[in-house]
Amino acid sequence: MAIVLPIVVDDKLCGSGFVAGTKDKLIAVVTALHLLGNGREYKVLLPPHLGDVSMFQRYPLQMVDALPAILAITEPLVDLAILLLIDTAFQSPVPKFISNPKVVGIGEEVLIVGYPFAPMGSFLETVEPCSISALGNRMSGEFSQRYEFIIAHQTHSGSSGSPVIRRKDGVVCGVVRGCLAPPNTLSIANMPIGSDSNVTYASSSHVIPPLIDKAFEIAGILK
Repeated sequence: MAIVLPIVVDDKLCGSGFVAGTKDKLIAVVTALHLLGNGREYKVLLPPHLGDVSMFQRYPLQMVDALPAILAITEPLVDLAILLLIDTAFQSPVPKFISNPKVVGIGEEVLIVGYPFAPMGSFLETVEPCSISALGNRMSGEFSQRYEFIIAHQTHSGSSGSPVIRRKDGVVCGVVRGCLAPPNTLSIANMPIGSDSNVTYASSSHVIPPLIDKAFEIAGILK
């Protein structure tokens, strides 16, 4: 199971992210790009259960450890961002990712793991079972395309950045972007977000490993 942690931007709790790679003393955390907005300072929080949703969680919480993060890579086309934790003692397992979006089928049972009410100050991590209801290949311009999964589920604002985990084997197959919204509502990169809908969009996770490699490469140059 992926280790999912709350994301803070400019001291405001905004959503979810998950550990997706480690190298030496570096930890890569994936989240949704739109959560970061025009932020200048990023942190990844460590609740007492350390993002292990199988454990009992204490609440309410007044104090939570915070790890400073740097924004290493953004990919607006699929609404993803890679944050790096540098020189941290925090250790975490790394999940596996699908190598191709075509390995996920209609009706596949998945789990959405995240902090659905994070913007309201909630540190309660939840697991939401649901299923893939459609497969999307959203075109952006003449040549750009982005594979995404449409999920029969009502997500909330803090769910953005949550991993979508294939139930049968624990592989991360997607990252939550947001819910279907009616026309003329808030949208990011031509993707409507934040509405009362049980149609959720998730970017395919097959693009994540190359992004992590680039993030670690950038970190090496910065050193």
